[in-house]
Amino acid sequence: MESVRPVVADEGESLAAQAVRRRSGQRLAAAEAEVRRLLDVGLALMTEDPAREPKVADIVRRAGVSNDAFYRAFPGKAELMAAIADDGGRRLIDYVRHQRDKADGPRGQVAGCLRAVMRQAADPQVAGTTRAVLRNAVHRGAGEGSNPVVRDRFAALLADPLRELASADPERDATVMARAAFAVMEHHLWGQGEPSKADVDHLVRFLLRGAGVPDS
Repeated sequence: MESVRPVVADEGESLAAQAVRRRSGQRLAAAEAEVRRLLDVGLALMTEDPAREPKVADIVRRAGVSNDAFYRAFPGKAELMAAIADDGGRRLIDYVRHQRDKADGPRGQVAGCLRAVMRQAADPQVAGTTRAVLRNAVHRGAGEGSNPVVRDRFAALLADPLRELASADPERDATVMARAAFAVMEHHLWGQGEPSKADVDHLVRFLLRGAGVPDS
């Protein structure tokens, strides 16, 4: 006769393991909050006084974190500045993607992307922040102008709607559009003054025509 094996309930995660996970999660959340404050404060100080590079002591004091917390997150100020630039680029791409996705039709999507980039120079508050990030990148020898990785990500957002618009070479068209849009934006940002609506409209029409898209 076959013996009956007792039914054992699934033990799941132990209470000790749950306690460790909660503690790890709390530490991670605290670390994320500290890093966010360091990024935001570093950017704010750069924007407030563009001619002066913020000191670690100033950043730490305003962020309300300890020196130990700063150096646990970043080996030094150079790494924080690089993280600020990277964070700014990611925010810009997220904003451009949002503007693209809410637009109607592929032509509207391309136009939305281009207008989103031009807003970096057209909106005075945004322009001040963008100048601070770009000035820091140039000062640190990262090359002149915007980050090429950001431009490439921007171009990638343009490729699909250009393909829908029957562009003969959507990837190359997107790359040219991205470089042109960033160049014009930075031209206004560094001395030409805020672009007018007419300036932005002209840029959008010009670049769409260059990709073979007729005026709507």
